[in-house]
Amino acid sequence: MRNVLTDPDRFFGELSARDISLEMPFIIVLITGIVFGIDVAIVGPITEPLPHEGGVPFGGVIAVLSVIAGLVISFGTWLLFAGVFYVITMLLGGGCSFKRCLEFTGYGLIPSTISAVILLAATAAVYLTVDFSSIDPQLVKETFTQNPLIRASDSLDIPLMLWSAYIWTFGVKRACNLSTRNALITVAVPVGVYILYRISRLYSTTGI
Repeated sequence: MRNVLTDPDRFFGELSARDISLEMPFIIVLITGIVFGIDVAIVGPITEPLPHEGGVPFGGVIAVLSVIAGLVISFGTWLLFAGVFYVITMLLGGGCSFKRCLEFTGYGLIPSTISAVILLAATAAVYLTVDFSSIDPQLVKETFTQNPLIRASDSLDIPLMLWSAYIWTFGVKRACNLSTRNALITVAVPVGVYILYRISRLYSTTGI
């Protein structure tokens, strides 16, 4: 498993000789979704506070829904990237099964798991420093979202996505029998769109 992060060409080359298995990619995506969902459950009441009459039970339901939403987003991201990779590889003359492409794409989401864990740790650390009883809700939101630790952990999403792109390039290459050049093109298209979207979000939140 360590090779998938440091030497993905060798990792996927060895994995290509084995039967397709979605078990490990499923676990990777599941963990990412749960961690991301917990982070949303913490941040949600800060950025969109519930009315006091909503009570704790309603807040508990929102927390559960946040975790479910995190899982939906995580698995949706997995399927979306795998689907786009598969279509582009077909256009470039590659040959692979969608299931194999889905398997290798799942391994490339390990940096997303790292990103989710870092963001959750930052969220928990900042959460413990905020005095919710003495600050206006809007000020609480601004204090939390503009915290340097939150912003720094959020900005890590782009370099970690580039790390995923590095892994995916060799995953697509091995899964679909592509040249390194065509595999790079396959991965660069959706990842480039995602990075442009993230940059626009970062700029909009900073007001630059």
